Amino acid sequence: MKGHLQSLPGVGTLFQRGEIQPAEVWAFYQHMQSRFRTKTANKADSLEMQLAAEALQRMGILDKQRFLEKYATTVGRTLYLPFEVGVPKGGWDLWAQVVVCVHEHQHVVQHDEEGPSYELAYLTSSSARARYEAQAYTCNLELHSWRYGTLPAVRPIAEGLKHYGCQPEDVEVAAHTLALTSVSVRHGAVVSEATHVALEWLNLHVPHLRAKKG
Repeated sequence: MKGHLQSLPGVGTLFQRGEIQPAEVWAFYQHMQSRFRTKTANKADSLEMQLAAEALQRMGILDKQRFLEKYATTVGRTLYLPFEVGVPKGGWDLWAQVVVCVHEHQHVVQHDEEGPSYELAYLTSSSARARYEAQAYTCNLELHSWRYGTLPAVRPIAEGLKHYGCQPEDVEVAAHTLALTSVSVRHGAVVSEATHVALEWLNLHVPHLRAKKG
């Protein structure tokens, strides 16, 4: 992956100024992986992910192809990604790759806090799954605030949990949780451990991406 990025001719001129660059995205991933002791793998090439996709579809949690193509997935300390880090593709531009990296590392934090029971609860309880995802989507809110100085609407984020097999009542709880979190984020709070680690690197290496304070 690293060699591929280094071999791209004129890589810094291929993207608009003011946007994060491919090599920066790769370096950011290295920072996060070093801090959380994680690694990445190609989701499409993973037999484990193929089996997981079949299981999730049978359990009614998530459509197989949607799982493989639209979602990054973290198991233990491995991030299974449906893209090559630093190489934009449909639905996964470079900033989206940064955001999902932080989101998935918050799941690593959850795993570290709860141990093996985390994966079991995630798979077997829609309410637990909604709670975990609401916590991880807090990272998305925090990064959006850092980058753009605004916050996205939380209702569409919560509604997206229907694709995770969450029940309507789970979606409502997640929406309420994210709405409350938004109040803190709007006032500058950073509550997610993964976001704290991410901002260490982003503020140091790509400070020009940060929203200007009015």
